[in-house]
Amino acid sequence: MSHGQNILFAVAALLVFWGVGAYNRLVRLRGAAVAVWAPIDAQLRRRQALAFELAGLLAPQPAMDDAVGRATLQALAAATRQAQAAADHALVRPSRAEAIQSLGLAEQVLEAALRPLRALIESREAQLEGDETGPRAQALLQALREAETQLAFARGLFNEAVEAFNAAVHELPTRLLARRFGFQPAATLPSAAPERSADAQGVLPFGDPA
Repeated sequence: MSHGQNILFAVAALLVFWGVGAYNRLVRLRGAAVAVWAPIDAQLRRRQALAFELAGLLAPQPAMDDAVGRATLQALAAATRQAQAAADHALVRPSRAEAIQSLGLAEQVLEAALRPLRALIESREAQLEGDETGPRAQALLQALREAETQLAFARGLFNEAVEAFNAAVHELPTRLLARRFGFQPAATLPSAAPERSADAQGVLPFGDPA
């Protein structure tokens, strides 16, 4: 084997060694993001269950039996069903951009439905207090706030893992390998409350290797 062939062989071996390492790193970083999805899903389910319980608690109450009350509760029930469907889709493949983006939008719709309900409960608190519906409704609202706090923490861990994966995907020359094997920049999960969401911008697909 000539000296030139030896050099070519050594270069090829180095490229293969680097490629295997870079590929494994991308897989590991993507796996780390997927692994921290479970706590997010748990808090989403808790939040949705609390919202359904709140709607069920208030629906038969005379204090909510007018056009405004009925419309508010119907909007909450519809938004909760939409959020549940989006969470089901995201749980199956949390690495899919479409699933994460749909979930983010559904959670924002749910938060938008909860906002006027909170105000309505406060304005009609005296009417709801007679059979302790009011205190139970306030307890559910407090539980919803606690679930959002826990969700924000879990979402932060997920988004940090996504950002680490994104950084690896964008690095050169890893970007060339990532493109070849179908790794795409990941999607962060925005906050349900847009005014508090700093990570809702620039959501990009979270792809899988081909």
